Amino acid sequence: MNALPALCSSWILWAVLSCFGSVSGGQPVTVEKQVFARTGEPAELTCDYRTQPGLGFTVEWRHAPTGTPAIEAHRVFYYNGKVYWVESWENRGVLVQNPPVQGSASIRILSVQPSDAGLYVCDVTNPNDWAGSGQGLVNFTVLMPPSTPTCSVNGDAYPGNDITLMCVSSHAVPAPTYTWSREKNAIQLPLQNLVEDQQTGSLILRNLSAPFSGTYTCRASNELGGAVCTVVLSVSYTSSAMVAGIAVIVTIILLLLLGAVMGYFLWYKKRNRKSTEEGHNPRCVLCLYNQTHQHAPSPSPKSAGGRAHVLPQIYSRRVHSRLRLTVLCCMIHRDPRETASAAPLTRSPGDRPVHLSGDGEDHLIPTKPSILV
Repeated sequence: MNALPALCSSWILWAVLSCFGSVSGGQPVTVEKQVFARTGEPAELTCDYRTQPGLGFTVEWRHAPTGTPAIEAHRVFYYNGKVYWVESWENRGVLVQNPPVQGSASIRILSVQPSDAGLYVCDVTNPNDWAGSGQGLVNFTVLMPPSTPTCSVNGDAYPGNDITLMCVSSHAVPAPTYTWSREKNAIQLPLQNLVEDQQTGSLILRNLSAPFSGTYTCRASNELGGAVCTVVLSVSYTSSAMVAGIAVIVTIILLLLLGAVMGYFLWYKKRNRKSTEEGHNPRCVLCLYNQTHQHAPSPSPKSAGGRAHVLPQIYSRRVHSRLRLTVLCCMIHRDPRETASAAPLTRSPGDRPVHLSGDGEDHLIPTKPSILV
Protein backbone atom coordinates (compact mmCIF):
# COMPACT_ATOMS: atom_id res chain seq x y z
CA MET A 1 0.00 0.00 0.00
CA ASN A 2 2.77 2.46 0.84
CA ALA A 3 4.73 1.51 -2.29
CA LEU A 4 1.92 2.55 -4.63
CA PRO A 5 1.80 6.27 -3.64
CA ALA A 6 5.59 6.45 -3.84
CA LEU A 7 5.55 4.93 -7.32
CA CYS A 8 2.87 7.36 -8.44
CA SER A 9 4.80 10.33 -7.08
CA SER A 10 7.93 9.26 -8.92
CA TRP A 11 5.94 8.83 -12.13
CA ILE A 12 4.40 12.27 -11.83
CA LEU A 13 7.82 13.92 -11.13
CA TRP A 14 9.35 12.16 -14.16
CA ALA A 15 6.47 13.30 -16.34
CA VAL A 16 6.81 16.91 -15.25
CA LEU A 17 10.57 16.94 -15.76
CA SER A 18 10.15 15.32 -19.15
CA CYS A 19 7.56 17.91 -20.10
CA PHE A 20 9.76 20.86 -19.11
CA GLY A 21 12.74 19.25 -20.73
CA SER A 22 11.01 19.03 -24.05
CA VAL A 23 10.16 22.73 -23.88
CA SER A 24 13.28 24.23 -22.40
CA GLY A 25 15.82 21.60 -23.16
CA GLY A 26 17.59 24.17 -25.46
CA GLN A 27 17.09 27.54 -27.15
CA PRO A 28 16.49 27.48 -30.90
CA VAL A 29 19.48 29.82 -31.35
CA THR A 30 22.51 29.94 -29.05
CA VAL A 31 25.28 32.53 -29.13
CA GLU A 32 28.32 33.53 -27.12
CA LYS A 33 26.99 36.66 -25.50
CA GLN A 34 30.34 38.38 -24.76
CA VAL A 35 33.20 38.41 -27.23
CA PHE A 36 36.49 40.33 -26.81
CA ALA A 37 39.20 40.92 -29.40
CA ARG A 38 42.15 43.25 -29.89
CA THR A 39 42.48 45.65 -32.75
CA GLY A 40 43.96 43.98 -35.83
CA GLU A 41 43.28 40.43 -34.62
CA PRO A 42 40.61 38.01 -35.95
CA ALA A 43 37.42 37.40 -33.96
CA GLU A 44 34.65 34.84 -34.22
CA LEU A 45 30.99 35.59 -33.48
CA THR A 46 29.32 32.28 -32.62
CA CYS A 47 25.70 31.52 -33.58
CA ASP A 48 24.33 27.93 -33.56
CA TYR A 49 20.79 26.71 -34.35
CA ARG A 50 18.84 23.43 -33.97
CA THR A 51 16.28 23.54 -36.78
CA GLN A 52 16.61 21.60 -40.01
CA PRO A 53 16.95 24.06 -42.94
CA GLY A 54 14.27 23.76 -45.56
CA LEU A 55 12.58 25.85 -48.20
CA GLY A 56 12.73 29.55 -47.26
CA PHE A 57 15.47 29.11 -44.65
CA THR A 58 17.40 32.37 -44.01
CA VAL A 59 20.24 33.64 -41.83
CA GLU A 60 20.89 37.31 -41.14
CA TRP A 61 23.52 39.24 -39.13
CA ARG A 62 22.91 42.86 -38.09
CA HIS A 63 25.23 45.31 -36.34
CA ALA A 64 24.44 48.24 -34.02
CA PRO A 65 27.56 50.34 -33.15
CA THR A 66 28.31 51.04 -29.51
CA GLY A 67 25.68 53.32 -28.02
CA THR A 68 23.10 52.54 -30.74
CA PRO A 69 19.84 50.69 -29.88
CA ALA A 70 19.44 47.17 -31.27
CA ILE A 71 16.37 48.26 -33.23
CA GLU A 72 18.64 50.52 -35.31
CA ALA A 73 21.05 47.73 -36.23
CA HIS A 74 21.87 47.52 -39.94
CA ARG A 75 22.44 44.36 -42.00
CA VAL A 76 25.99 43.14 -42.65
CA PHE A 77 25.25 39.56 -43.88
CA TYR A 78 22.31 37.68 -45.40
CA TYR A 79 21.76 34.09 -46.64
CA ASN A 80 18.71 32.74 -48.47
CA GLY A 81 20.36 30.05 -50.55
CA LYS A 82 23.04 32.52 -51.61
CA VAL A 83 25.58 34.43 -49.51
CA TYR A 84 25.39 38.25 -49.43
CA TRP A 85 27.78 40.61 -47.61
CA VAL A 86 27.30 44.34 -47.51
CA GLU A 87 29.99 46.20 -49.44
CA SER A 88 31.95 47.34 -46.36
CA TRP A 89 32.15 43.76 -45.05
CA GLU A 90 32.71 41.86 -48.28
CA ASN A 91 36.45 41.36 -47.76
CA ARG A 92 36.43 41.54 -43.97
CA GLY A 93 34.04 38.75 -42.94
CA VAL A 94 33.64 35.07 -43.77
CA LEU A 95 31.30 32.26 -42.76
CA VAL A 96 32.69 29.66 -40.38
CA GLN A 97 30.50 27.11 -42.21
CA ASN A 98 29.71 27.84 -45.83
CA PRO A 99 26.89 27.44 -46.64
CA PRO A 100 25.41 27.83 -43.16
CA VAL A 101 23.00 24.89 -43.36
CA GLN A 102 24.48 22.42 -40.88
CA GLY A 103 23.62 24.07 -37.57
CA SER A 104 26.15 26.92 -37.56
CA ALA A 105 25.60 30.51 -38.71
CA SER A 106 28.81 31.81 -37.08
CA ILE A 107 30.90 34.47 -38.83
CA ARG A 108 34.56 35.44 -38.47
CA ILE A 109 35.94 39.00 -38.66
CA LEU A 110 39.37 38.74 -40.28
CA SER A 111 40.90 41.94 -38.87
CA VAL A 112 39.10 43.72 -36.06
CA GLN A 113 38.69 47.49 -36.21
CA PRO A 114 37.55 49.81 -33.40
CA SER A 115 34.37 50.54 -35.38
CA ASP A 116 33.43 46.84 -35.23
CA ALA A 117 32.55 47.12 -31.56
CA GLY A 118 28.88 47.06 -30.58
CA LEU A 119 25.87 44.74 -30.58
CA TYR A 120 25.39 41.99 -33.17
CA VAL A 121 22.08 40.19 -33.85
CA CYS A 122 22.07 36.67 -35.32
CA ASP A 123 18.62 35.97 -36.79
CA VAL A 124 17.70 32.43 -38.00
CA THR A 125 14.35 31.94 -39.74
CA ASN A 126 12.79 28.61 -40.87
CA PRO A 127 9.20 28.98 -42.17
CA ASN A 128 8.76 25.19 -41.89
CA ASP A 129 9.74 25.20 -38.19
CA TRP A 130 8.76 28.37 -36.39
CA ALA A 131 9.70 26.82 -33.05
CA GLY A 132 13.22 26.39 -34.37
CA SER A 133 13.47 30.01 -35.53
CA GLY A 134 14.98 32.62 -33.26
CA GLN A 135 17.75 35.14 -32.71
CA GLY A 136 20.67 35.77 -30.39
CA LEU A 137 22.49 38.93 -29.24
CA VAL A 138 26.28 39.21 -29.11
CA ASN A 139 28.11 42.06 -27.34
CA PHE A 140 31.39 42.54 -29.15
CA THR A 141 34.12 44.55 -27.40
CA VAL A 142 37.24 45.73 -29.20
CA LEU A 143 40.18 45.97 -26.79
CA MET A 144 42.43 49.01 -27.26
CA PRO A 145 45.43 50.39 -25.39
CA PRO A 146 45.03 53.97 -24.11
CA SER A 147 45.43 56.73 -26.64
CA THR A 148 47.87 59.52 -25.81
CA PRO A 149 46.22 61.38 -22.90
CA THR A 150 45.75 65.13 -22.61
CA CYS A 151 47.10 66.91 -19.53
CA SER A 152 45.69 70.24 -18.29
CA VAL A 153 45.67 72.54 -15.26
CA ASN A 154 42.42 73.75 -13.72
CA GLY A 155 42.83 76.79 -11.47
CA ASP A 156 45.29 79.63 -10.85
CA ALA A 157 48.75 78.60 -9.67
CA TYR A 158 49.20 81.23 -6.95
CA PRO A 159 50.64 80.63 -3.48
CA GLY A 160 47.99 79.30 -1.10
CA ASN A 161 45.58 78.28 -3.87
CA ASP A 162 44.28 74.77 -4.66
CA ILE A 163 44.46 73.54 -8.27
CA THR A 164 43.61 70.32 -10.12
CA LEU A 165 45.75 68.58 -12.72
CA MET A 166 43.64 66.59 -15.21
CA CYS A 167 44.66 63.65 -17.41
CA VAL A 168 42.23 62.14 -19.97
CA SER A 169 42.72 59.39 -22.57
CA SER A 170 39.92 59.50 -25.16
CA HIS A 171 40.20 55.85 -26.34
CA ALA A 172 40.97 52.90 -24.11
CA VAL A 173 39.25 49.50 -23.60
CA PRO A 174 39.18 48.49 -20.85
CA ALA A 175 39.18 51.81 -19.04
CA PRO A 176 42.70 52.94 -18.12
CA THR A 177 44.26 53.60 -14.75
CA TYR A 178 45.91 57.00 -14.31
CA THR A 179 49.04 57.60 -12.22
CA TRP A 180 50.85 60.92 -11.63
CA SER A 181 54.56 61.39 -10.97
CA ARG A 182 57.24 64.11 -10.86
CA GLU A 183 60.84 64.27 -12.02
CA LYS A 184 63.29 62.24 -9.96
CA ASN A 185 65.12 65.22 -8.45
CA ALA A 186 61.93 67.09 -7.47
CA ILE A 187 61.35 68.15 -3.86
CA GLN A 188 59.18 65.70 -1.95
CA LEU A 189 55.74 67.22 -1.39
CA PRO A 190 53.61 66.65 1.73
CA LEU A 191 51.21 63.77 1.13
CA GLN A 192 48.35 65.62 2.83
CA ASN A 193 48.60 68.25 0.07
CA LEU A 194 48.09 65.66 -2.70
CA VAL A 195 44.80 63.97 -3.63
CA GLU A 196 45.02 61.55 -6.59
CA ASP A 197 42.11 59.76 -8.29
CA GLN A 198 43.41 56.95 -10.51
CA GLN A 199 40.00 56.34 -12.09
CA THR A 200 39.30 59.90 -13.29
CA GLY A 201 42.92 60.99 -13.77
CA SER A 202 42.72 64.02 -11.44
CA LEU A 203 45.44 65.20 -9.06
CA ILE A 204 44.50 67.92 -6.55
CA LEU A 205 47.34 70.10 -5.23
CA ARG A 206 46.44 71.96 -2.05
CA ASN A 207 47.98 75.10 -0.51
CA LEU A 208 50.44 75.79 -3.31
CA SER A 209 53.94 77.08 -2.64
CA ALA A 210 57.20 77.39 -4.58
CA PRO A 211 58.21 73.69 -4.14
CA PHE A 212 55.11 72.66 -6.14
CA SER A 213 56.62 74.15 -9.30
CA GLY A 214 57.96 71.63 -11.79
CA THR A 215 57.01 69.03 -14.40
CA TYR A 216 54.22 66.52 -13.71
CA THR A 217 53.81 63.34 -15.77
CA CYS A 218 50.58 61.34 -16.15
CA ARG A 219 50.53 57.74 -17.37
CA ALA A 220 47.33 56.10 -18.65
CA SER A 221 47.57 52.31 -18.80
CA ASN A 222 45.50 49.13 -19.13
CA GLU A 223 46.24 45.47 -19.91
CA LEU A 224 47.12 46.32 -23.51
CA GLY A 225 49.59 49.16 -22.99
CA GLY A 226 50.03 52.71 -21.82
CA ALA A 227 50.71 56.31 -22.88
CA VAL A 228 51.90 59.47 -21.11
CA CYS A 229 51.54 63.26 -21.15
CA THR A 230 53.26 66.03 -19.17
CA VAL A 231 52.36 69.44 -17.82
CA VAL A 232 54.63 72.16 -16.41
CA LEU A 233 53.44 73.97 -13.28
CA SER A 234 54.88 77.33 -12.22
CA VAL A 235 53.68 78.84 -8.95
CA SER A 236 53.50 82.61 -9.60
CA TYR A 237 53.51 85.35 -6.99
CA THR A 238 51.78 87.82 -9.30
CA SER A 239 48.03 87.72 -8.89
CA SER A 240 45.66 88.01 -11.79
CA ALA A 241 44.07 91.07 -10.15
CA MET A 242 47.43 92.84 -10.14
CA VAL A 243 48.05 91.97 -13.76
CA ALA A 244 44.58 93.22 -14.70
CA GLY A 245 45.15 96.45 -12.75
CA ILE A 246 48.46 97.09 -14.49
CA ALA A 247 46.85 96.45 -17.86
CA VAL A 248 44.08 98.97 -17.08
CA ILE A 249 46.58 101.62 -15.95
CA VAL A 250 48.72 101.16 -19.05
CA THR A 251 45.63 101.42 -21.25
CA ILE A 252 44.54 104.67 -19.56
CA ILE A 253 48.03 106.17 -19.95
CA LEU A 254 48.10 105.26 -23.63
CA LEU A 255 44.68 106.84 -24.16
CA LEU A 256 45.78 110.02 -22.38
CA LEU A 257 48.94 110.23 -24.48
CA LEU A 258 46.92 109.70 -27.62
CA GLY A 259 44.49 112.44 -26.59
CA ALA A 260 47.37 114.81 -25.80
CA VAL A 261 49.00 114.18 -29.18
CA MET A 262 45.73 114.75 -31.02
CA GLY A 263 45.04 117.92 -29.01
CA TYR A 264 48.51 119.29 -29.73
CA PHE A 265 48.13 118.46 -33.40
CA LEU A 266 44.80 120.31 -33.63
CA TRP A 267 46.20 123.31 -31.69
CA TYR A 268 49.31 123.45 -33.84
CA LYS A 269 47.26 123.21 -37.03
CA LYS A 270 44.97 126.03 -35.92
CA ARG A 271 47.91 128.18 -34.83
CA ASN A 272 49.76 127.56 -38.07
CA ARG A 273 46.70 128.49 -40.11
CA LYS A 274 46.34 131.74 -38.13
CA SER A 275 50.05 132.56 -38.53
CA THR A 276 49.82 131.88 -42.24
CA GLU A 277 46.84 134.19 -42.63
CA GLU A 278 48.62 136.95 -40.70
CA GLY A 279 51.96 136.48 -42.44
CA HIS A 280 50.47 136.78 -45.95
CA ASN A 281 48.48 139.98 -45.26
CA PRO A 282 50.19 142.64 -47.38
CA ARG A 283 48.41 145.43 -45.52
CA CYS A 284 50.07 144.57 -42.15
CA VAL A 285 53.02 146.89 -41.38
CA LEU A 286 55.16 146.63 -38.24
CA CYS A 287 54.87 149.87 -36.40
CA LEU A 288 56.67 149.36 -33.10
CA TYR A 289 59.39 147.17 -31.63
CA ASN A 290 60.05 147.15 -27.91
CA GLN A 291 62.27 144.81 -25.79
CA THR A 292 60.70 145.49 -22.39
CA HIS A 293 58.39 143.75 -19.91
CA GLN A 294 55.63 146.24 -20.78
CA HIS A 295 53.36 146.22 -23.78
CA ALA A 296 53.81 149.12 -26.18
CA PRO A 297 51.06 151.73 -26.03
CA SER A 298 48.40 151.34 -28.61
CA PRO A 299 47.91 154.54 -30.65
CA SER A 300 44.47 155.61 -31.59
CA PRO A 301 43.20 155.00 -35.07
CA LYS A 302 44.28 157.80 -37.33
CA SER A 303 43.61 158.74 -40.86
CA ALA A 304 46.55 159.14 -43.20
CA GLY A 305 45.91 161.96 -45.63
CA GLY A 306 42.27 161.06 -45.74
CA ARG A 307 43.12 158.07 -47.82
CA ALA A 308 44.22 155.39 -45.33
CA HIS A 309 43.03 154.20 -41.94
CA VAL A 310 45.48 152.82 -39.39
CA LEU A 311 44.06 150.07 -37.12
CA PRO A 312 46.79 149.17 -34.58
CA GLN A 313 47.02 145.61 -33.13
CA ILE A 314 49.55 144.48 -30.53
CA TYR A 315 51.23 141.04 -30.81
CA SER A 316 53.26 139.94 -27.83
CA ARG A 317 55.25 136.71 -27.30
CA ARG A 318 57.63 135.62 -24.53
CA VAL A 319 60.87 134.42 -26.09
CA HIS A 320 62.78 134.11 -22.82
CA SER A 321 62.02 133.96 -19.10
CA ARG A 322 63.07 137.63 -18.84
CA LEU A 323 62.44 138.83 -22.35
CA ARG A 324 59.15 139.53 -24.12
CA LEU A 325 58.90 140.51 -27.77
CA THR A 326 56.17 143.08 -28.34
CA VAL A 327 55.15 144.11 -31.84
CA LEU A 328 52.58 146.73 -32.78
CA CYS A 329 51.11 145.86 -36.15
CA CYS A 330 49.10 148.50 -37.91
CA MET A 331 46.40 147.22 -40.23
CA ILE A 332 46.30 149.81 -43.05
CA HIS A 333 43.16 149.96 -45.09
CA ARG A 334 43.35 152.09 -48.24
CA ASP A 335 40.91 153.06 -50.87
CA PRO A 336 41.50 150.67 -53.79
CA ARG A 337 41.11 153.50 -56.25
CA GLU A 338 43.99 155.37 -54.65
CA THR A 339 46.26 152.48 -53.80
CA ALA A 340 48.23 152.92 -57.02
CA SER A 341 48.92 156.59 -56.29
CA ALA A 342 49.82 156.08 -52.60
CA ALA A 343 53.30 157.22 -51.62
CA PRO A 344 55.71 154.43 -50.69
CA LEU A 345 57.25 154.17 -47.26
CA THR A 346 60.46 156.10 -46.75
CA ARG A 347 63.38 155.11 -44.59
CA SER A 348 64.48 157.35 -41.77
CA PRO A 349 68.11 157.52 -40.59
CA GLY A 350 67.33 155.64 -37.35
CA ASP A 351 65.27 152.86 -38.89
CA ARG A 352 66.57 149.28 -39.34
CA PRO A 353 65.12 146.64 -41.64
CA VAL A 354 63.32 143.62 -40.16
CA HIS A 355 62.03 140.75 -42.27
CA LEU A 356 58.31 140.08 -41.75
CA SER A 357 57.71 136.39 -42.51
CA GLY A 358 54.97 135.79 -44.99
CA ASP A 359 55.21 138.72 -47.45
CA GLY A 360 58.89 138.32 -48.41
CA GLU A 361 59.73 142.05 -47.90
CA ASP A 362 61.80 144.05 -45.40
CA HIS A 363 59.82 146.54 -43.29
CA LEU A 364 61.13 149.55 -41.44
CA ILE A 365 61.07 149.44 -37.63
CA PRO A 366 61.42 152.93 -36.15
CA THR A 367 63.68 153.34 -33.08
CA LYS A 368 61.00 155.49 -31.49
CA PRO A 369 57.29 154.79 -31.29
CA SER A 370 55.65 156.18 -34.39
CA ILE A 371 53.13 155.22 -36.99
CA LEU A 372 54.07 154.74 -40.59
CA VAL A 373 51.47 155.19 -43.30
